[in-house]
Amino acid sequence: MSINIQLIQSSGAAVKDLGVPVAEHFYNYMFTHFPEVRKMFPGDMTEQRIRLFNSVILIATTIDNLEVLVPYLKELGISHIKYDTRPEHYPIVGKSLLNTLKHFLGAAWTQEMAESWIEAYNLASTVCIEAAYEAMAPSRFVPVTIDDVPPAV
Repeated sequence: MSINIQLIQSSGAAVKDLGVPVAEHFYNYMFTHFPEVRKMFPGDMTEQRIRLFNSVILIATTIDNLEVLVPYLKELGISHIKYDTRPEHYPIVGKSLLNTLKHFLGAAWTQEMAESWIEAYNLASTVCIEAAYEAMAPSRFVPVTIDDVPPAV
């Protein structure tokens, strides 16, 4: 199955007009079905909801522009290192996103749309995970040496 860009873009446009309630539903779904990830998020989710919503819309609208999308996804993956985001968290986000889109798109949510979103999400999460891995690669470690210590007085 390949990604149907038109379906991704049209479904992104449909939820864009709904605004932050989409993100509220996403987090309610995720925290209800995967409560173990709640501790990774702030108590006040206002800003986080806006960031998530903007990310989903950006991905949906730039799915056909890899020159914009890939660098964004790499930065997203790297920025999530500080939250201790691990590869096993990405399927949780994916399931929550797909169920949220299905909820809001209703009858417009077709098998082909679901398959396109699955392909798009798996591709996006792979880019994020690989960028985070590269950013944390042990080969980038520079050991501390005696030159890093001021001389004794």
